[in-house]
Amino acid sequence: MMRESLLHLIGYCWLAFGAYWVGTNLRRRSASPAPGDAKRRFRLAFLGIAFAVLFLARHKIPPPVLIILSLLWGGLSLYWVSSGPSTSSGEFRFYRVLRLLILGVTFALLFWDQTAIGILGRAVVPGGAGLAIFGFAVALIGLAIALWARIHLGKFWSDKVVLREDHQLIRSGPYASMRHPIYSGVLLGVLGTALIVDQWRGLLAFALLLANYTIKAKREERILADRFREEFQQHQSGTGFLLPRLRG
Repeated sequence: MMRESLLHLIGYCWLAFGAYWVGTNLRRRSASPAPGDAKRRFRLAFLGIAFAVLFLARHKIPPPVLIILSLLWGGLSLYWVSSGPSTSSGEFRFYRVLRLLILGVTFALLFWDQTAIGILGRAVVPGGAGLAIFGFAVALIGLAIALWARIHLGKFWSDKVVLREDHQLIRSGPYASMRHPIYSGVLLGVLGTALIVDQWRGLLAFALLLANYTIKAKREERILADRFREEFQQHQSGTGFLLPRLRG
C-alpha cells in the first residue's frame, strides 16, 4: 500500500511539474506585448482546459488512449512554447517528435501497469517500504533541481536544440557545477520514480531517457562550442556533464 500511495503521489508531482513547465513558458510569451497576444492567450486557455479534462477523466479513459492524448497534448505544448528567433540549430527534422515519443514511452513504463510484461514486471530489489520512501525523496530532489535550473536559465531555455540570437552562456547557479542540470534533475526524478516502482520496467524507462538526454545534450554542446568557443571550453573544463564535477 505504501508503494502504491507514493507512486500516485509522485505521479501528481510530475503532473504539476509538467503543467508548471508549459504554463510558465506560455505566460512569459503572453506577457510580452507583440502581435498575436490574443492567439497566445487562447493557446494558454486551451492547454489549461485540455489538461484539466484529461486529469479529471484519467480513470475513465482507457490507458492506451490516455497515453496517446497525453502525447498529443505534450507535442502541441512543446510546439507552442518553443523559443523565439534563432540562428543555429542542431536538430534534424523529426528529432523532436522522436524525443516526445521516448518521453511518452518512459512515463508509460513508469505509471502504466500493463507494461509490466515478463521480466519488465519482476522486482529489482524485493523489499519493504524503505526503498519506495527513498525513491520518493530522490524524485522530489530531482524535480527541485530541474525547476531551479529552468528558472535560473530564464529566457534562454528552449525545448529545441537551438540558440537564440541574443543567447548567453549561463555559468552560475546549478550551471556552475554541471552543464545540463535540467536533464540531470529530470533523470534523477525518473530514477527516484523507478525506485518506487521497483521493477525492471522502471530501469528501462531511466535508460531510455538517459540515452535521449545524452544525445540531445551532446548536440547542444556542439552548437554552444561553435558559438562561444573559448568561453565554453573554460566552462566545460570546470563542470561535469550530467553530474557535478568534484573540485579538488
